[in-house]
Amino acid sequence: MKIKYNNILKIKTISVLAIGVFLTLSSCQDKLEEEFYNPEQQTQPSFEMLFTGALQPTELFRPEYGPGYHQSRAFNRLFGLGTFPYAAYNNVPDNSVTAWTGWSGVTLRETQFNKTYVDFNKNIPVINLMLNSLPEEEKANYEIYVHCINIVKAYMFQRLTDIYDDVPFSEANGAYQNKFWAKYDSQEFIYTSLLNELKEIETALAGATLNNSLAHEKFKIHDILNNGDLLKWRKFANSMRLRMGMRLSNVDPTKAKEIIGDIIGNNLPVVSETEDLIGMAEKDYAHVMEWYWPRAMMEMWYNFHAPRFILRDIFGYEGPGTPENQIDPRLYVVFQPNKFGDYVGCDAWGSNQFPNIQADMEALGYSESQINTAKDWNYDDHLEPYFSFYNKITYYNFDMKYPAFSPSETHLLLAEAAIRYPEIAGGIDPAEEYRKAISLSIDWYYEVNRTNKFGVSSTPPIPANIMDGSQYPKPGNSVIGAFLDHKTAAFSNLSSHDKIKDIFYQKMAHLNILNYWEVWSETRRLQKDYGILAPVSPKWIWMERFYYPSSEETTNPENFAAVASKNDHDTPVWWTGRTKN
Repeated sequence: MKIKYNNILKIKTISVLAIGVFLTLSSCQDKLEEEFYNPEQQTQPSFEMLFTGALQPTELFRPEYGPGYHQSRAFNRLFGLGTFPYAAYNNVPDNSVTAWTGWSGVTLRETQFNKTYVDFNKNIPVINLMLNSLPEEEKANYEIYVHCINIVKAYMFQRLTDIYDDVPFSEANGAYQNKFWAKYDSQEFIYTSLLNELKEIETALAGATLNNSLAHEKFKIHDILNNGDLLKWRKFANSMRLRMGMRLSNVDPTKAKEIIGDIIGNNLPVVSETEDLIGMAEKDYAHVMEWYWPRAMMEMWYNFHAPRFILRDIFGYEGPGTPENQIDPRLYVVFQPNKFGDYVGCDAWGSNQFPNIQADMEALGYSESQINTAKDWNYDDHLEPYFSFYNKITYYNFDMKYPAFSPSETHLLLAEAAIRYPEIAGGIDPAEEYRKAISLSIDWYYEVNRTNKFGVSSTPPIPANIMDGSQYPKPGNSVIGAFLDHKTAAFSNLSSHDKIKDIFYQKMAHLNILNYWEVWSETRRLQKDYGILAPVSPKWIWMERFYYPSSEETTNPENFAAVASKNDHDTPVWWTGRTKN
């Protein structure tokens, strides 16, 4: 019986890790190629539709409601990006609260694993295999789809292995090769493979241009991530290499220097300017408050208080009398003021939470009655009187491109590279990179805030009352320049050790709640030399990795056995350079 691509049945079992096709176990590779890719047996394969489909799954480039809900309910609290004043948790024993248990914990443990193999990666092996089935004269024009989609593959698997450590990779979604039960590859193997592939793609794309062939004309239309811009795809690939290279700073500094030195020494294009940002906006207005991340922010409003640590320790705000050149201009667009026009943050749970609320509000002249009410979180965020929150005008801009890779991250990576490896950094000035990163971040946040055309009565509506002062006018160049001068001078006077620490805090400020995976990963990477830099509550037990889905032990037992011994929360992943205490 001839099996057509359009009639393939989707495999439901996650651990099969197949690409969504039902085949008998006795099939062989030659049979597969004959049945699926013989041009006489099927219509022309649609690279274009498969390519677009591989870019579209939610939670890949566009965060969705479910994972966002559980992330803000449990995971962000772990490293101080969301909490609320709550006496009960302030009084529990230290090291007693966990992110991986309970309702949200199960979702956190399983979502990224399952989504990668069922939603994210299902089209990518097909696209790679289909290239081999084409006549030689057509391959050259369709290679562009394969190169670019494999950059996406690197993006998704880098994130996955950072979360879980060893995961199925080389045999993932391998039904076409009769590999239904995928082995777990080591994080070291995955990183090495992805870095090598990204280098090969960079080399291939460096000499590539789009022609007037039908394949290339369709590529320009179907590339919904980078709009057919091959240079931007190169920048994405090299920026991924830069991020992953720095991730090796503890376990393989020689390899890290090789990768970073290649990028810097050869002046390879990276995501470095405003227009280079890699990201995708959600255009499904009809369902944006039903299926996508804004609904999570709406329902989990009490996990979006402004963290006192960012407000004061990173953004430099100590109250209305703070010198203007000390206050990071992002304060006003990352966060919104409270009902009284003040910026009051909330600490993570612990012995300092209520005393700091007391001190901050007393300094602003609040009454004892107001302070006591503020310590009770049972009031409506829509009428929030006392605390600052993440700014609704900024984060409910439904046209915003959710950043997968932004230029500020690149410049912070280059700043750290210049400090760690000056011998290969090509004369890069870390202070200039640091300044550029903050400057671009200020520009981006103000642009997202400024361009929000939505409100409480728009379609779709912002689902909350908007505080006065939330759409904040961007300060003039002299004000921003004075702040950048002050901030850069302070950075330049730090030791190399403290400069790297300060770079982390700028990553935390910029990536924040829209790219929490990188905040968590960078915290773990730097933990060997710095301890946990994120403002973690003493009540929380630190999480080094996610548990694997519980189904893996029963449905893929032989392969799972290889990783079962470290299926826990406290075994550090390979690139941390640390071992379990």
